[in-house]
Amino acid sequence: MATRKVFWNISSFGELIFYLIALIAIVIFAYGIYAHVRRILQGKKVAFTVRPFWAKLGAALVSIAANRTILRHDASAGVMHFLIMWGFVVLFIGTVIVTIEYDLFQKILGMKHGFWVGSFFLGYELILDTLGVLFLAGLIWALVRRYGLKPPQLTWKPLDLVLPVWLLLIGVTGFLVEGLRLAATASELTYDPRWSWAGFFVSQWVQGASVETLRSWHLALWWAHGILALGWIAYLPYAPKVMHILSAGVNLFFQEMRPRGRLEVLDVEGAFERNEVLGFQTLKDLTRKDFLDLASCTECGRCEANCPAHLSGKILSPREIILELRAHANEEFPAFGKPKEHKQIIGYSIKPEEIWACTTCMACVEVCPVFIDPLNKILELRRNEVMIQDKYPAGFTDVFKGMDGRGNPWDMPASERLAWMKGLDVPVAATIAASNPRPDFEYLFFVGCAASFDPRTQKIARSVVKILQHAGIKFAVLSEEEGCTGDPARRIGHEYIFQILAQQNIETLNNYNVKKILTICPHCFNTLKNEYPALGGQYEVIHHTELIAQLLRDGRLKLMKEIPATIVYHDSCYLGRYNRIFDAPRDILKKISGVKLIEMERHRERGMCCGAGGGLMWLEEEPGKRVNELRVKQAQEAFAQAQTNGRAKFVASACPFCMIMLEDGIKSKNAEFENKDIAELVAEALA
Repeated sequence: MATRKVFWNISSFGELIFYLIALIAIVIFAYGIYAHVRRILQGKKVAFTVRPFWAKLGAALVSIAANRTILRHDASAGVMHFLIMWGFVVLFIGTVIVTIEYDLFQKILGMKHGFWVGSFFLGYELILDTLGVLFLAGLIWALVRRYGLKPPQLTWKPLDLVLPVWLLLIGVTGFLVEGLRLAATASELTYDPRWSWAGFFVSQWVQGASVETLRSWHLALWWAHGILALGWIAYLPYAPKVMHILSAGVNLFFQEMRPRGRLEVLDVEGAFERNEVLGFQTLKDLTRKDFLDLASCTECGRCEANCPAHLSGKILSPREIILELRAHANEEFPAFGKPKEHKQIIGYSIKPEEIWACTTCMACVEVCPVFIDPLNKILELRRNEVMIQDKYPAGFTDVFKGMDGRGNPWDMPASERLAWMKGLDVPVAATIAASNPRPDFEYLFFVGCAASFDPRTQKIARSVVKILQHAGIKFAVLSEEEGCTGDPARRIGHEYIFQILAQQNIETLNNYNVKKILTICPHCFNTLKNEYPALGGQYEVIHHTELIAQLLRDGRLKLMKEIPATIVYHDSCYLGRYNRIFDAPRDILKKISGVKLIEMERHRERGMCCGAGGGLMWLEEEPGKRVNELRVKQAQEAFAQAQTNGRAKFVASACPFCMIMLEDGIKSKNAEFENKDIAELVAEALA
């Protein structure tokens, strides 16, 4: 019957020594896992509901099995990881099977054979040899990619070479041991050795050697293979980069299920009264999920390669934020010994300039294969700096003053909110309510601060009004009663001002029994849709691109005028990555006669930020490190690759903040194209 001896060529004493070494390796491994769990449990508890348990488990298992999160943004790295991961998993399972066969069935139960015989054994040999070869191929690919192709996001630390070479040696010695055994026992085999095809290939190289020589080589390589493998197991929990093998799947399971654009509501007034810390001041303020994030980082660099701040030359790297926090955590919560004194994060492990360079675009979160969230940690650090330390860039002083005093970051009087409506017949909610206690408008058009006060973006609001009136939609605006949603304050870190503004808006909206809200600003859209519900504001919120796309589908808008232009669409981060609205703007542009739609290299989920998010709209960037100029350059490259044939060229956007930033970038780069909002293009095509 097809099978083989497990400890062939190993003496009883050698077998005993192997088990002792294995026990030591397992104890070292177990303590390392204990140290990680102990460190993670130092964090604050996070709410975990049972209801999405199976959904979370299913999503995590599918992502792990298919490497979906790794493949989606880098196919080459994804395939490489797929080969290494599944090779590792199958070889590990194969080791478990042999252990059960030998230790349980043969040693404990005293049976001659268990299940590791016949067809099962032959299939086992075929599968393990095949996956073992793929495992080696993945490791070689990883080395060639890192040291041959040299992607800019990868690092070149000593361990980056040692760890894959270590695994490579485990795999190579394993096949050498198999080949030597097959060659030495060729006359005794009870099965066709070609089932073990990789080992059989090796055996053909050494078949001319004597049996004594083969046994000597086999014994030496068997011990080398065993010690390498057991050493890897013992070392695994102590190698931060490799720990993701165990922690990444757990992190996928505990991924955040709430809407991407929603931050945790803080009890600011209560914290002030109780003299409690807000945000992240020291590591004791992190949650258990935050610590799990730190343990799960593979240092793949995708976050860094997609961070607009980093790409524009600023100090920020989302990967370094995680690694700096991880090093800080390992120092304060060492594997051996007692926890050390907590040091303030900002100024010790992370520089203030790092957190203030973030545009909150969520590109780092989007591309992370194990759902680590550097952005949330940056925002919590900002909250502490702003509300507890009272430290922030000087440019934010006037922003806070304007939002706190006049309800808008431009620090403009409320009466100026009427300026954009000049010459238009725009219904105002207060006027309607004066004659009708139950206003019957369908949408409350929430104009937003940018379109109210910025002359260029006022044209967007006027275009939306034209579209609404053309489609016969009943709407109203708040006019002077409208206040900033509080998004800039919240993203900068001033939760207190955000909550004040939010409560004022919610009270006003509820006063008019508002059910549906139309916005033109993705920041307003995200805040009203995803963050106001936690404060009692429940509304159906729609972005103007969604409404226009629906009106076109329903035939309520007729685009009669041709616009002969080549248009590249710029994805707003808060519309795209935050709220997954990618298709509606493109569907609209495709329906405008004469338009040729092209894409920048970075688009949709990987779209490049304009540089305005996170309050950076009101900070002056360093020359040569401006995100908006980098984005305009990408648009220039897209137009250069397209056949424009003398046609007009536009960058289409769907966000007032993006409009302001792109306009500035176009001027500074002397670009030969214009920026128009999709609403402006649709209004023009209605003529």
